[in-house]
Amino acid sequence: MGKKKRKEIKVFNQNDLKFYYGIPHCHTNFSTGKGNPLEAYEYGRKSGLNFMFITDHNSFLSNKVSIKDEIYTRWQGTHYYASKLKKKYEEFLPLVGFECKTSYYGDLNIINSSTFFTGIVKDIKIILLWMLNNPDAFISINHPHKNIRNLTYNPILNKLITSIEVGNGNPAAKYTRHDRYYFGLLDVGWKLGAINGQDNHKMNFGDSENLTVYIGNELSKEALVDSFRSMRTYSTESRFLKFYFTINDNFMGETIVVSDNKLKFMIFAEDIRYRIKEICIITNKNTLVKSIDEINLNHIKYIYEHKREESESWYVIKVIEENNRIAISSPIFVTSNEDILGNT
Repeated sequence: MGKKKRKEIKVFNQNDLKFYYGIPHCHTNFSTGKGNPLEAYEYGRKSGLNFMFITDHNSFLSNKVSIKDEIYTRWQGTHYYASKLKKKYEEFLPLVGFECKTSYYGDLNIINSSTFFTGIVKDIKIILLWMLNNPDAFISINHPHKNIRNLTYNPILNKLITSIEVGNGNPAAKYTRHDRYYFGLLDVGWKLGAINGQDNHKMNFGDSENLTVYIGNELSKEALVDSFRSMRTYSTESRFLKFYFTINDNFMGETIVVSDNKLKFMIFAEDIRYRIKEICIITNKNTLVKSIDEINLNHIKYIYEHKREESESWYVIKVIEENNRIAISSPIFVTSNEDILGNT
């Protein structure tokens, strides 16, 4: 038998944008949630999700489960159900990950790994070694709290940690916004995309509208992983919002070098259900660069020219819709030739 060909990642085409809505963080009865993974995936699909990561707690995943008279670990069982659903539905992408605790920084999700580990991560650098054997995996920071401020920037670790929850939970029960921790990590050098996790523990997958959107050209595991790693994601509290921005024609998630600090923002937002009230451009230390208020439209394409200050190394867009629904973009990072020369 020949070797299985690895599917190539297509180059992202900025002129063929598609928006895929899903949950990057939820639980089933394989750990602390309700319903088995098959029931959970099916519920999410019927709720209109395009993708869904089941991320049960790692301490439960060695336990055994019987599926069609075969014995599996719960980790294997989740993969079994995900594979079954992926073959059955073209319009729904089921993924598998797991949630783990760290001693100092809170909880992490490890997504799309081939294996898992148990126990608490006492030294986060150990994850670097473990991830060498899981090259297709990536990591997100879950419901960050004040201890995440102690996570020292590490450029190698940042290649593995792609995303941070700026919203977590279910507005019908408990929902928390965490954007201040997101901005704080960006300030100290981390490059992270914005996501929103429902963190479901009940059979309500996709019932609420707080979702993560990845922007790509197709619905596939390869495109999704590429989008998360490239920070082409945003957090939304409306399942109808299409949203992105560019600076000097460079797409959300990119790092650009400018020679004269002249920046041309293009911000696009469209929502067929909720009116867009305000758009904010935010930079370092949660500084408001520009606010466009009293918009009251369902569709806007806004151009703004800005002279970059030396202290500004990243920009994030916040969209505020009616009923105080908030969306937060991933950043665009900006540096200048002078900044680069000054650091050499």
